[in-house]
Amino acid sequence: MLKNIPQSRLLLYLMMVGLLPLIFVGAALMSKLNGVNETQFAIQGVFEKVLVRGKKQALNTNVRNNFRDADHFYIDKYLETLNFLLPEIESLQKLSSNKNYPEDENLRKRIEHLTGPGNSMVFSEGVVQTYPLFQETTETLVHPVEINTTNLQQILALIEGIEVGNFKPAQNRPQLLVLDFKLDKKNLSEKNEVFVLNLKLLKREFM
Repeated sequence: MLKNIPQSRLLLYLMMVGLLPLIFVGAALMSKLNGVNETQFAIQGVFEKVLVRGKKQALNTNVRNNFRDADHFYIDKYLETLNFLLPEIESLQKLSSNKNYPEDENLRKRIEHLTGPGNSMVFSEGVVQTYPLFQETTETLVHPVEINTTNLQQILALIEGIEVGNFKPAQNRPQLLVLDFKLDKKNLSEKNEVFVLNLKLLKREFM
């Protein structure tokens, strides 16, 4: 039967048969290389996850260390004791004490409102959520307060823990996150600018 096959074709067949082992070896090598590449990708993925987890862990550790000595009564001491609109109060009190100025019931009520609990920050504590490393409490302003831009700077400095305007944060601040912040302009004049502030905070304390 081989005698009937032309010599050139027979030579071609022999070359093809001779190449088969090389093809099989090449395919095996390619398969192994693909496996090596997949392994490298998997190792790279694990390495990147370890790096990300390490960075998160370092960040969490820094945050815990930063707020470790936080004052549980920080809001009571520094936010709920603030007085607002002092220039307006002083101006109204001067008018009220002026004998030449007629007695005004609205003036008296305004002074009482600004100097009394009606315009003081009072926070209501929500349910304390406890986690393995920290606890969280929602602090909601019981009623809005009237403030000016100077008061706003002082409030933000105390909450955010950064210097705002002429105001600096107090010591031993817990981690405070603003959940809701609403500021409405109530009155605008050349001398007086009054805003109505409503606020909700999340207080996070690390154990």
